[in-house]
Amino acid sequence: MHRRQFLRQSAVGIAAFGFAETLARVNAAMKAESQFHLSLGQWTFNRSFRGAEGFEKRDSLEFPTIAGQLGFEGVDYSGILLGDHHAKAESLNELNRRASDAGVKNVLILIDLYDALGAKDSATRAANVEKYRPWLEAAATLGCIGVRVNPISDDSVPAEEQAKLLADGVTQLLKYSVPLKLDVLLENHGAGLQTDGAWLASVAKKVADPHCGTLPDFGNFQKDRSTGEFHDRYEGVAAMLPYAKAVCAKSIDFDVNGEECYSDYKRLIGQITASGFKGWIEVEYEGPGHAPSLPKPERKPDRPLSETEGCLATVHLLKKYLP
Repeated sequence: MHRRQFLRQSAVGIAAFGFAETLARVNAAMKAESQFHLSLGQWTFNRSFRGAEGFEKRDSLEFPTIAGQLGFEGVDYSGILLGDHHAKAESLNELNRRASDAGVKNVLILIDLYDALGAKDSATRAANVEKYRPWLEAAATLGCIGVRVNPISDDSVPAEEQAKLLADGVTQLLKYSVPLKLDVLLENHGAGLQTDGAWLASVAKKVADPHCGTLPDFGNFQKDRSTGEFHDRYEGVAAMLPYAKAVCAKSIDFDVNGEECYSDYKRLIGQITASGFKGWIEVEYEGPGHAPSLPKPERKPDRPLSETEGCLATVHLLKKYLP
């Protein structure tokens, strides 16, 4: 189907277009093969949940319902959008109820803290680990498989030393997460070494624990935001895949043919399937004009998409290239 026709019909309504039913069949087939499962990243609807200008404000507790209506099998939460809900038993109970009603699984929480797990000072490092504990407890209450963390270290020391510091912090965090049956996933997030796939893989290797892994994000490979330099995303994803416990299929913009403008999905999905990865693939539509910095697009962007349109366009690409 031509992309313009696809989007025009999706604008009429998901029920009329039958996309949710199609996605449900795709998810059922994936589940039967026990290879891939699609989850929806909460950040896709961050402008609605934050009540940004031009968007109707929505309650973040609605997220599992939205995902279910769109036909997703799981949900990945954003710590920023959850806010204080993570510390409220009634909120967590409500999320569990809504997820159950919607038929979706709570998969991950991005603990979007900037208290460095790789802090140089050992006492600071231990104190920072403690700040993650309430989020771990929330993830366990929701029945998640794990949490995503920012791989922040101390850039005043060499890269190898930073890797050791971060590995130590993650190892300390695992002492709390493993009894809760949670994995800890290092996500390329931020800039510099934090988005260097090979460096993140080296940290996972140093931790050497089956409950520690990576989460390669298609879009987060900023090397230096001030100069506009980027790590090679294809090399980064390839380096992280041997340790990957989930994948984030991030999208920013689409061309007239429905291809993502900054990431070659055919190439990336080919890397994922060739690696033997099995598990959750999160759909996260960032949208144009909202990412902090972007490389030169590989394809010419067409018109901007809404949050729902961008979400569905991303699923359409995954459906196109996943085996």
